[in-house]
Amino acid sequence: MYRVILTGVCLLITPAAFAVGIVADTVHNLSVSGPGLIKSQTEDRICIYCHTPHSSSADAPLWNRLSPGGVITNYQSSTSDASPGQVSTSSLNCLSCHDGTIALGDMANSRVGIVDNLGTTKLANRASLGTDLSDDHPVSIIYDAGLSTADPDLVHPASVNLPLPDGELHCTSCHDSHDNTIPPFLHKSTINGELCITCHVSSGLNWDWSSSSHATSIATPQGTDPWSERKPEWKGQTVADNACMNCHTPHNATTAARLVKDQEEQTCYRCHDGSVGQNNIQTDFQKFFRHPVDVTPNMNHDHAAVENSSTMPLHVECQDCHNPHASYSSAPMISFNPGNPQDTNLTVAPFANGSLAGVKGIDISGSVKDESQYEYEVCFKCHGVTGNGACDNGRCSTAAGYQMVRQDNIYNIRDKFDTGNPSLVSYHPVYANNASNNSEVPSLRNDIPLDSVSSQIYCSDCHSSNDSPAAGGTGSAGPHGSTYEGIMAQNYSFNPVSSSSAFDNELCYKCHDSANLMADVSFMHNIHVQKNNTSCINCHDPHGSEAGPHLINFLTFSSVGGQNISITGSGNYTQPTWIDDGVYSGTCYLLCHGKDHNGEQYLDGSGL
Repeated sequence: MYRVILTGVCLLITPAAFAVGIVADTVHNLSVSGPGLIKSQTEDRICIYCHTPHSSSADAPLWNRLSPGGVITNYQSSTSDASPGQVSTSSLNCLSCHDGTIALGDMANSRVGIVDNLGTTKLANRASLGTDLSDDHPVSIIYDAGLSTADPDLVHPASVNLPLPDGELHCTSCHDSHDNTIPPFLHKSTINGELCITCHVSSGLNWDWSSSSHATSIATPQGTDPWSERKPEWKGQTVADNACMNCHTPHNATTAARLVKDQEEQTCYRCHDGSVGQNNIQTDFQKFFRHPVDVTPNMNHDHAAVENSSTMPLHVECQDCHNPHASYSSAPMISFNPGNPQDTNLTVAPFANGSLAGVKGIDISGSVKDESQYEYEVCFKCHGVTGNGACDNGRCSTAAGYQMVRQDNIYNIRDKFDTGNPSLVSYHPVYANNASNNSEVPSLRNDIPLDSVSSQIYCSDCHSSNDSPAAGGTGSAGPHGSTYEGIMAQNYSFNPVSSSSAFDNELCYKCHDSANLMADVSFMHNIHVQKNNTSCINCHDPHGSEAGPHLINFLTFSSVGGQNISITGSGNYTQPTWIDDGVYSGTCYLLCHGKDHNGEQYLDGSGL
């Protein structure tokens, strides 16, 4: 009989003794034998600060702490399908120390006659979460099959090998208060995202977190440490090592929603300032002509995953074009490399490359796409929404600065590429090639891999950083910022009256042979551009035109340095008019650069 009883006692004692043995070497040992800086000078019992065998709190069996008082604010986010309730017992137990309102030595049942120096000591700084948990990972949420069905990015609870007490997610789902083998008291390491991806698995139609740059990059800091807020024993050496923790933090997040560890683009700049990322994108956003992500905090947007691209308020942030859970490194989106036209390290237009993976867009017909297939669909989110776009019913900022008015008065960029638009006459081949109209483009350079029949180009062939691959450089790709107006890869003169040097029209000459143009093969370009200092923008709309072929869409009004410039009709035409008389031939009825072209005709590119 005694043997049976003793065996039962050993079974009860052994796990407890094991726990004590582990916790004794951690900062959760607040007794005189504890290894931490915060500990008692009088109490020698290790477990007493949380547990008591007698007269315990009603909150939990053998619990020796007082419950936090007052209301605790839980996490909220527009992208969360969970509904965190008032924080309940399991997490309240942790908060009885970690909310910073109750002294560590303030126990339900303390030793009589012992004065504990921890009776007034409260946790502070990183260890104190406070009573506002809106910037902390949500707790007290029901984690069931219904939740994982509502949110496909969550793993089914049956596959979650972490504690879910009473079917809920609590502090103890991530932390084991008795064991600091994996600091800080974690069940699993955060290295390579192991802990996070136990519950969170992000994927889409053609992408998966495990293939993203943030999950696979072996880049290491070459300057400022982007993970400086984490203790050395908590973090890895590479981007892949730190995985989720590159951008997120589970506690005390600067941006509460989605637990982002800094404000908007400042989170991205921790690596993409050239210290970890290959290129310094932050410097592009400091250039005068840029996408204005620097509006911080930007109150006009929500998370890109929940925004409706066709109705969202106009704004731009990094995540509008890049999905950090999906984005991966791949060949740049350029139709050719101007520095080496035979270079094949490029993505074929108009397909989106890995940098745009998993990003919402607007297709050519104006419908929302959950994941963009083509680069222009991402651009159309702002530049192609009727009545809500950056340029619809008005002009983009650069054109607005010159008060530019086009003959067709169309400013929705999507309408200028949509071949389904019955009014569209000519367009650059972003969505499709216009072979019938392009047959009269003798200026297309023959040393680049483009033809006038089937080739397509990217928006970022023109709109990109001035040192990007689109400019023949090695800087960051894409339209982050440029020294040239319009966020152009190369100079393009928005001044209708310019010196018209090769530099002023550098962007046009990227594809068009300047010698051919100035030889007047198809039109009298030489006299207009070189002699009369009129830039390309006077006659040609670089996106598309409802006014005429060959991108002819006269700039009927603009203002430069206080000087108003206009192109008006002549003779019987109230609007500036060009009539196509056949190959390389036409007749003009307009007043331009101080001259009346009333029926002025040219044949084979030469004026009569």
